[in-house]
Amino acid sequence: MTDDDARIKARYPKRSPIDYVLGIGASVAVVGAVALVLVDGLDRANPPVAAMVRGFTVMSPSEAVAEVVVQRSDPSVQVECSLFAQAQSYERVAERTFTVGPGTEKLTTVEVGLKTTKEATTVTMEDPACTLVD
Repeated sequence: MTDDDARIKARYPKRSPIDYVLGIGASVAVVGAVALVLVDGLDRANPPVAAMVRGFTVMSPSEAVAEVVVQRSDPSVQVECSLFAQAQSYERVAERTFTVGPGTEKLTTVEVGLKTTKEATTVTMEDPACTLVD
């Protein structure tokens, strides 16, 4: 054994059983945390209902019409959705809650009219956009 080998052996002693137990415990904790993140991500990636504004038309300074697409994993359930319109000054000039009744298609397109207090420049869904109605 050379001097370098003796110095390295003295500096880095052999592992004890506690070192192995701690290493295995840390590995199990990391694998468990990754599994929880994956399960939660998959759950949130596939909500029971989702919606988006496909487009909108400003009919007049006091009226806008939005085309909303609603996607449901179970089309036989009724959902309630909320959207709002904003003016150029970013103030809300209209709000509307509407329901989409049970149907047969997973994707449903709905036209929603909004009465505005000022001319709207954008129409956006609330967060969360839609919820299931019991």
